[in-house]
Amino acid sequence: MAKFDYPYKKGINITAWVLQFLVCIILLGASAWVLWLVNQEDYDHILGQYEGLLTAAAGLQIAITAFNIVVNIIEIVLIAKKRMPPALYLSSACIKTTIWGILFILNLISLSVLSIILTLILVATSLMQLIYGAILVHRKRRGTLTGGNYARTTNPEGFVEGNYGAAQPQPGYYYPPPNASTEYKAQTPAPMPMPTPPPQYGYGPQTTPGSYELDSRPGHV
Repeated sequence: MAKFDYPYKKGINITAWVLQFLVCIILLGASAWVLWLVNQEDYDHILGQYEGLLTAAAGLQIAITAFNIVVNIIEIVLIAKKRMPPALYLSSACIKTTIWGILFILNLISLSVLSIILTLILVATSLMQLIYGAILVHRKRRGTLTGGNYARTTNPEGFVEGNYGAAQPQPGYYYPPPNASTEYKAQTPAPMPMPTPPPQYGYGPQTTPGSYELDSRPGHV
C-alpha cells in the first residue's frame, strides 16, 4: 500500500477527534439510558405508545455514534501510519458532516436543547475536517502538495530574479556572442582550380636523370 506523507495538521484533527469522542460517548450513554428506561415496567404508563419510537431512536443513535467512533479510529491509524490519501480523508469528513447535519436539523425541529448543542459540536468539527480535506485535495490536484511539504517554485540555478545577466553559461554548450547579427548570408562558392594546359610539341614528359626508360620521341640517327 502506498504511503501518503501529507501535512495533516494535528491541531485540526486532534481537536475534532477529541470533541467527537466525548460527544459520542455522551450520546451512547444517553441512548443506553433510554433503552434501560423503556424496558422498565414502572414507566409503561408514562411512555405508553412511545416505547417503540424511543427504542428505534436510541438504537439508531447508538449505530451512528458507533460508526463515527470507528471512522475516527480508522483516520487516526491511517494518518499515524502515513496511509491516508486526501481523497479518503475528504470522503470521511463528508459522510460525518452529512449525518450529523441531518440529525442537527431534526433536533432543531424537535426543540431538544441538549441534543442541539451536542450535534452542533459534531457538525462543527466534521465541517472543519471537511474544509481542510477540500484544501488538501485542491492542492494535490494542482501539484503543490507533495511528500508532506508544499512544493516551492524556484528559479533555475544561476538565474537571479531581476538580474538575468548574472547567469553563467554551462560548459559544453554553444552560446552566441552578445549583439551578434542573425541576418542570413548566402555562402560564397570556393574558386575552382585552373585546369593544367595540355603538353605542346617538344615538351613531353621529362625523365628522371639516371633512368633507363626511353621516352616516346623518335631518336635522331
